[in-house]
Amino acid sequence: MNELQRIKLLSAVTEHDRKNSLKKGYNPYALAHYLIAVDNCRDLCSDGMGLRQAIVKSFCGRLMDCCLKAVGEPISTKIEQRGW
Repeated sequence: MNELQRIKLLSAVTEHDRKNSLKKGYNPYALAHYLIAVDNCRDLCSDGMGLRQAIVKSFCGRLMDCCLKAVGEPISTKIEQRGW
């Protein structure tokens, strides 16, 4: 993962958290977990995993799709969403 991809992921998770902050049941600690997941992606990529695989492994649901879209990848497949 290069620095530009990392910045795009950080932007995507921050924007996702901002949108969720307006909803009922918002978790004020979620952003910290998202930022840790971005660091996890970076570590997985430096260990040789592809960026798409690292995102799929680190995120789930709508946030996974937001992150994939942010780095120019197509949205997740049903198999990726299920974690297989």
